[in-house]
Amino acid sequence: MASDFLFRTEDFRRDEVLEYYVKGVADDKVIDALLGRTPAVLEGSRGVGKSFLMRVAEQRLRQDFAVKRIMPVYVTFAVATLISNPTPEKFRAWMMSRIAASFLKSASEFGLALRVGSSLDRLANRDQSGVSVMERLAVDYENSWRNEGADPDLAEAPDPELFLEALQEFSEENNLTRTIILIDEAAHVFIPAQQREFFTLMRSLRSAYLAVKAAVYPGVTSFGEYFQPQHDATFVSVDRNVSDPEYREQLREIVFKQAPELISDIKRNGQVFDVLAYAATGNPRILLKTMQTMSKINTASAELIFRNYYREEIWSEHSLLADKYPGHEPLISWGRRFIEQEVLPALYARNLRNPGATSSYLWIHRDAPAAVKESLRLLCYSGILQEGTAGIKATRSEIGTRYILNLGCQFSLDSSPIKFGASIMDSLSLKRMIEYGAKHPFYGSLVEDESLAFSQPNASVQEQLGRSLNVLDLSDFMRTAMGSVGLRTIGDVLKADVGVLKAAPYIGPVRASRMHNAAHAAVYEYLSG
Repeated sequence: MASDFLFRTEDFRRDEVLEYYVKGVADDKVIDALLGRTPAVLEGSRGVGKSFLMRVAEQRLRQDFAVKRIMPVYVTFAVATLISNPTPEKFRAWMMSRIAASFLKSASEFGLALRVGSSLDRLANRDQSGVSVMERLAVDYENSWRNEGADPDLAEAPDPELFLEALQEFSEENNLTRTIILIDEAAHVFIPAQQREFFTLMRSLRSAYLAVKAAVYPGVTSFGEYFQPQHDATFVSVDRNVSDPEYREQLREIVFKQAPELISDIKRNGQVFDVLAYAATGNPRILLKTMQTMSKINTASAELIFRNYYREEIWSEHSLLADKYPGHEPLISWGRRFIEQEVLPALYARNLRNPGATSSYLWIHRDAPAAVKESLRLLCYSGILQEGTAGIKATRSEIGTRYILNLGCQFSLDSSPIKFGASIMDSLSLKRMIEYGAKHPFYGSLVEDESLAFSQPNASVQEQLGRSLNVLDLSDFMRTAMGSVGLRTIGDVLKADVGVLKAAPYIGPVRASRMHNAAHAAVYEYLSG
């Protein structure tokens, strides 16, 4: 196919973003959160459009600046992927220098004055080459991490509290309503220890004059002991729902915007395109990538997509996460086995038996082992699963979370994926979900693998296992109960089984099981990547 699709937001010029934006109800809600006064965290799988929506929000703020006086500051921490093990102090100083440099750049673009002699004015001082103090400091840190220079002076980096004071003064002098800092490539490019530092900083950078927005992936984000996700920010899912009435037209419009020459071909082969759009399960990047490999839009070319991408490549990408997050390797491997060996065959067989009410949904009991839930979140990171609504009632009024399995993976099981996919997407039912209870037999192998993974942890994991369980997000009652049976550290919590917790006062079997899962869920954010 001749079309050269743009997969990443970085490929678009800033002035092109609004031209390529396809308005959707769900997307507009995300942008509203980005434009609002409170901190926000965008959560979604790779390729669903987090970065693009941030750029859309930035451009809207730029257009409305003269009236609303809200200044956008776009920051990216992508360079962190090239940095090896900075100390926490250096890392915090680097983040602040990057934020301050981006803020000063935006102020200059909007023609806002820095009062001579003010704190921000001193940060903006430039050398003979035109580089500001903050820009130089950020580069010096990056070079020092690559062993290309001496360590910069930590004292040069702005303190968060002093930065907020200077920002308030600057806002009042320039009649600014507030500043919105949009941090793309945020926590998901850092190792877990760096993620925790980032969210601690994000919590510190909050005032009536400043709101920080950040984008993260599901499943691999560590928030730390100070940042409380439900209290310190609004969380917004960026995943698109295939059940939305506007879904087909929105995905078509995304392609039409980039490749108008394909409009007639897509309309002639509407069913083929729609099956490919549903196969992507709300992920525009997956749709564009798969279409890029097609020689033409027809059934034969589309069926190659299902054989090559949905049977092989998407799974290879998920398995490769173990190289980036070796501490999670048992969770990654088990998740693939669970979907390929258990969930996919079950859903496929059910849909063949009941073509009038099809499904790609699975339901996991709220009391399933914490390791199972973490494994599923990693599958969400890869785009194989999409987490739906929590608190859903299933058989016997049990409560759990509903997920949708990537439709392309299911379509690829059939010898005629286009025909089979069309039957699925036209009769998809939220009520027809496969249920997995709190003690499903398939969970057993993960529990065994998990214990092996922690039996000989590497040095970074060992350091975390030795920390007090007080750093975990647990209730006072749970901490007291665990202390009464001799659990003092994170490592103690991981080694203890449900039987140990049952020995605590006022703890019965059901409560012990839930405490065990809650404790494990709190521990996972400390796992080394």
